[in-house]
Amino acid sequence: MNSPAGADFENPSEILDTPAARAAYRVTDPALRELALGLLTTPDEAVNDVVTPNPHPGAAWWRTAGFGLFLHWGFHSVEALQPSWAAIRGYPYGTEDRRFHGMGYFRLVDRFDPSAWAPGEWAAQVHAAGFRYVVLTAKHHDGFALWPSRWGNFSTRQYVGRDLLRPYVEGLRAHGLKVGLYFSPRDWHYPGFPLEDVNFDHTQLRRRGPIIDAAANAEHAREFFIFTIAQLHELLTGYGPIDELWFDGLGWPGVTLPTKAVYRWIRSLQPQIVVNDRWGRVRSPDGSDEASVQFGDFTTHEWTRLQARPAGWWEFCRGWYGHWGYSGPFAGDVAAELEELGKIRSWDGNYLLNLGPRPDGKLPEGTEAALARLAAWMWVHGEAIHGSRGGPEGLANVPVTQTPDAAYLHLFAAWNQPVRIQAVRPVAEIRLLGQEGTLPYATEGDTLVLPPVGTGYRILKIRWLA
Repeated sequence: MNSPAGADFENPSEILDTPAARAAYRVTDPALRELALGLLTTPDEAVNDVVTPNPHPGAAWWRTAGFGLFLHWGFHSVEALQPSWAAIRGYPYGTEDRRFHGMGYFRLVDRFDPSAWAPGEWAAQVHAAGFRYVVLTAKHHDGFALWPSRWGNFSTRQYVGRDLLRPYVEGLRAHGLKVGLYFSPRDWHYPGFPLEDVNFDHTQLRRRGPIIDAAANAEHAREFFIFTIAQLHELLTGYGPIDELWFDGLGWPGVTLPTKAVYRWIRSLQPQIVVNDRWGRVRSPDGSDEASVQFGDFTTHEWTRLQARPAGWWEFCRGWYGHWGYSGPFAGDVAAELEELGKIRSWDGNYLLNLGPRPDGKLPEGTEAALARLAAWMWVHGEAIHGSRGGPEGLANVPVTQTPDAAYLHLFAAWNQPVRIQAVRPVAEIRLLGQEGTLPYATEGDTLVLPPVGTGYRILKIRWLA
């Protein structure tokens, strides 16, 4: 780590903010500076030509993809820590305060050796398990870029010595997976970044002092915005088509930064891309919205299981087990997550389920067996997940996904009651996926009534007559 010998672990902000660091983060490319300043001076109200959700044909895959794999990975994995939040002393959503915080966290980068990072080796198994896209933390709040960024001093250019995004993008594409990148607009390693937790101390949350010099603050925000756009430019022009871009909150006290102009620029580079709603919107772990413009192709819902169906395009994300980062050998529940997936699909959303790869880049020990269980289930039931849409509210007394010619009734393991669904068209046949033969049913007016059959998570398919 490039910091003074014997520097105080308790004052990371002072250690990170040096003249040399500010010079490293300053974007000197005239074209990039002009681009970013043009975006910065375009207010949101002046942008009225960005249609959301993205109507481009290349974005249509997202509605029926159903299942995505989230990968939170970086140098924090060497101590099985949460990404970024382990830098915060007293952070209430983890146990990291007993081990690392502040500069102790950032210095873990010296031990990061992803020698076994080869996504192409597991991408086929991930696809067979029913995942249709993957989203990798290209840069989390701690500011470490998994690619050799030209800008800043905290990327694989200074550490690791190779590009970790290139094999990820190429490995996914080779096996039919859509490519997603998580990019944190917040960057806690950026010199003088205005942290919510002042000096990485949660007891100082939102206790930042007043802005003394508004002009200097605006200039600092401007340089940070230029740097952020420059890094995004690298991602959006250096790796071919990117299918999903996942932001995670941006804000600068005393300064209004643009949102809609940024999205328009992103579309100019990647017309087909799908972008979430967190460029200028921070959603804290307790689920409360904290700030700024809500704008994007889909809404992002995190961790706490939903109790009602969101509107529009939406995605739900949570960890399969442990915290967001590497959490030791696989300890997730396959059956429970399949039922969660079924519920989310019946509500017409996508489920982005997280794993934290090991420090060497391999998936956690035991993940292959879990993926194989998913694959076996998807081989039988995948038609009810992929290519389907959520059924309308009130169609049945169980969750429903549907295609133009079929309805899929999702009977979770605890369900043992008769199934009732509106007969929207005459029935061609009803069967239990994975079983031979058709099932009997009764009619009550315009309602079909079926007895529960089978055990575990079962899916009944009703094929309608044309």
